[in-house]
Amino acid sequence: MSEGSVRDKLLSSEIRTLHCPPGEAGSSPYAPIHVSALIPGERITFNLYLKVAQKETHDFAYPCFLKVEEVWDRQWQDLLAQKDIHRLYFLKEDLGSVISYLNNHLQLLSHQTKKVTRKLLVIFSEHLNLSIRLAFQSSGLGPAVQIAYKQVETLIEKLQNDPPAVKLVWMILYHDYNLFNHSINLCLLGTAFMVFLKKPRKECLDLGLAGLFHDIGMTHVPQELLLKGEPLTPEERTQVNHHPMLGHRLLSKHTSLTYLPHVVLRLCLEHHENADGSGYPQGLPLSRQHPLTRVIRLLDSYDSLTINRPYRSAYKPFEAIKILQETNGPRGSIYDSETLKQFILFHAPD
Repeated sequence: MSEGSVRDKLLSSEIRTLHCPPGEAGSSPYAPIHVSALIPGERITFNLYLKVAQKETHDFAYPCFLKVEEVWDRQWQDLLAQKDIHRLYFLKEDLGSVISYLNNHLQLLSHQTKKVTRKLLVIFSEHLNLSIRLAFQSSGLGPAVQIAYKQVETLIEKLQNDPPAVKLVWMILYHDYNLFNHSINLCLLGTAFMVFLKKPRKECLDLGLAGLFHDIGMTHVPQELLLKGEPLTPEERTQVNHHPMLGHRLLSKHTSLTYLPHVVLRLCLEHHENADGSGYPQGLPLSRQHPLTRVIRLLDSYDSLTINRPYRSAYKPFEAIKILQETNGPRGSIYDSETLKQFILFHAPD
């Protein structure tokens, strides 16, 4: 099927698009990109594909929607919006080209306006998402950490210079689970929350970086456990619970403190420690945790609850907060009460 016929069939509603989570299975050669991240009137530097359902089967296909060097026309964006399609796909082998393309779009927008807009944050999150994807697949994390460091610094600067923009973060979070989506959500939420609390830039940066890398240990957990459509067995849960130590070991081995501060490594290790001391891997009471551990612990749980998982649908935000308020360990609340109180204020609409 040619790209022209794909567009024609979509226009005439002859193609049934597949409305399913945009996250891809680990074996898929395709990865998603948000339509809003593409530059109207400019040539694209990689092929774009549409995810469509196969007739009378549960399978799906990826016919080419737009070929490299074709112009991304506003009409295609409008057409996809009418069909409620927000993401197209590219081949993972083109990841480097896509990151470069998004970097150019970010620079273009930054020259056009100093204001933080929803579009800017969408492109920023897509660029960061794909950069982290590349980092997690790399044997040497140092260069990728340097790139992430600069990106998070830029985000903090923009949010601090435009405080109302922290509320825009809620509008661009990913709603479907994969390791990269969750990491980007936690970075965005953590950075915006710290700016909302008027914390020093260094603390904002530490939490943003910890959000990006906190689950890197999951790359050494079997993929089938992450995609399992039912609750884990006790043995599987134990296996998954090793990921903070695995991540800390990976980051300590493959990066330098020149790139990633010690506090970030510590937060990655402690992000499942509970306020009542019942967490893992060390079972630390609140008094022995880093002060920012209570923040990343809370935000990690909130995002996990409000994102679609293979075994359940996402909870609505108010449902998630209620769960956080009511969740107790053997010796008391799992989440720090003052941090939860501030998060509710941050969450509340203006």
